[in-house]
Amino acid sequence: GVVMALSTKFNPTVFPKTIAVNDFYWGEKGFPFPMGSVQLLGNITANRVAAYAPPLTPKFIAEAVANHSVSWLLITEDLPNPNNRVYVKGEQIYIDYTKNNEQTFNRFMKRWVEVLQSIKLPSHQGHISVVFPQKMTLKEVGHQCGTCRFGEHPRNSVLDLNCRTHDVDNLYVVDGSFFPSSSAVNPSLTIMANALRVGEHLLARMGG
Repeated sequence: GVVMALSTKFNPTVFPKTIAVNDFYWGEKGFPFPMGSVQLLGNITANRVAAYAPPLTPKFIAEAVANHSVSWLLITEDLPNPNNRVYVKGEQIYIDYTKNNEQTFNRFMKRWVEVLQSIKLPSHQGHISVVFPQKMTLKEVGHQCGTCRFGEHPRNSVLDLNCRTHDVDNLYVVDGSFFPSSSAVNPSLTIMANALRVGEHLLARMGG
């Protein structure tokens, strides 16, 4: 999800994607479950603001919102569901997906809104006047994971634990497809680390 905080002060930042907070991954008092991670988003443009604004919103309003905002991306874990599917029918690709972990996400978003609203800034720095929380849909997916999950048995996985397909001896898959679920952090480093692990396995297997 996205939480946009509006300030009375102009935000001149050119590259804002510099902060991440993982504290809530450990849960909080009364909720000892992973909630997720928070990170700053890149610059939000007036066109993107207009896409979410009510119809006929004037362009200058969208520009003002974009220029006075600080936007945060909230990520919670997408738990594995064996019934989720990506399939082809005719010439179309379909995603059959069931939402889950929503209680955790809703609590997480509410908590971060509270954090932003509690911030007290010196008067010369303006103040946070309003906060807009917004859930993201499948249209805005940022990191595709799964569809070729790895596991111990071909009954419930496509790949073995070394990311080799159960059915084809010389076919390995080392992109984000191998994940059995999508975590609440960016998966890129995990994908790279796993690819190196599989590479070492291949070298050993080939006698290198």
